[in-house]
Amino acid sequence: MNAAGPDAPNRPRRRVSRAERRITFWLKTLGLIAVAIYLLVGALQFLGNVKATAMLFVVALFFAYMIFPLVRRLNERLPLGFAILLVYLALVFVGLAIAQLLVPPLITDVQGAAKTVPALVKHYSAIFADPTNPLIHWLTPAERAYLATIPGQVGHFLQVNALDTASKTFSVVVSTISVLAALIIVPVLAAYMLLDAENLKRGFLGLMAAKYRPKAETVIAELDKVVGGFIRGQLIDCSILAAMLTVMLFATRVPYALLIGVVSGALNFIPYAGAVIAFVPAVGLAYANNGLTDALVVAALILVIHQIDGNFIAPRVLKENVGLSPFWIVIAILVGSELFGLPGTFLAVPAAAMLRVLREQLLPQSVVRSEAQPALTPEAHDGPAARRGTRR
Repeated sequence: MNAAGPDAPNRPRRRVSRAERRITFWLKTLGLIAVAIYLLVGALQFLGNVKATAMLFVVALFFAYMIFPLVRRLNERLPLGFAILLVYLALVFVGLAIAQLLVPPLITDVQGAAKTVPALVKHYSAIFADPTNPLIHWLTPAERAYLATIPGQVGHFLQVNALDTASKTFSVVVSTISVLAALIIVPVLAAYMLLDAENLKRGFLGLMAAKYRPKAETVIAELDKVVGGFIRGQLIDCSILAAMLTVMLFATRVPYALLIGVVSGALNFIPYAGAVIAFVPAVGLAYANNGLTDALVVAALILVIHQIDGNFIAPRVLKENVGLSPFWIVIAILVGSELFGLPGTFLAVPAAAMLRVLREQLLPQSVVRSEAQPALTPEAHDGPAARRGTRR
């Protein structure tokens, strides 16, 4: 009971200052971040204990996102199950056709490259050891001797870690039980994901209060957009780049053009990795087989192709979907590769894009440009708008 009696006037509540509200907000935000990090670490530890299952789940999820637009289009006229079945049948025919066209020449290229490495090593070792070579004549004899050992080291690395392994892999991949199991399990998991997608969404929204459901549905739609956009955009971009490089290398008579183009396109999701994979072997083979002029032409064309890809193709099929600047894409990939290796390199960009969506939907937005007063602007500070403001 109140000591002052029931008729005593209530004390006015103290008004919370703006600074206190901000401190309370940021303390809550930090608490949520700490809980999210704790849950994330626990989830990663759990996934580390079930690596094979987690990898199959991730691959199936990506596969489901890849075929989702086709399934949705067919689902407008057909039941969902029939739509998925038709897409799968089409993918089987397309996959068999691509395998028939690409796998045999790829196997031939890998086997031929493995046999060519010793001759290339000998050729470049002789070039680097030649004291009359105009490119390295200014080096000391000790430096030239060391330089002459580099082709042998590179050749040994390729034969032990790349070409021999790839040659054996291509020969047995179609008979590997684990690969065949994955080819069965992944489509089955993806089909169940597509069939149960709406049920899972409704179940998740049912766990939330009614007033939060519109925001949660918006967040889910945005996450679905960036993840699906990244997966489909990455596939399209890698395919286009691989095709451009392969055609160019065939036209310039570079050996193993198909192998170099396919590997470079497949690794294009790692910044600069695809360019390096194409540049070094292509230029080296062009110089060894066709001379310095052809090597310079190949080098220039590779740079042009990657400029076209980086400035015209990739922004339209990838960057606009994930909504990340090149700076954050590179940072995400570096962090992902440091934490999880090659899988982390591939998963880093969609994970960063998902974090961007959560930040934009759940946290306060960035201030407008007039409040931030940027020191660097896209246009010149003394441009027409600034001069008009000065005249006023």
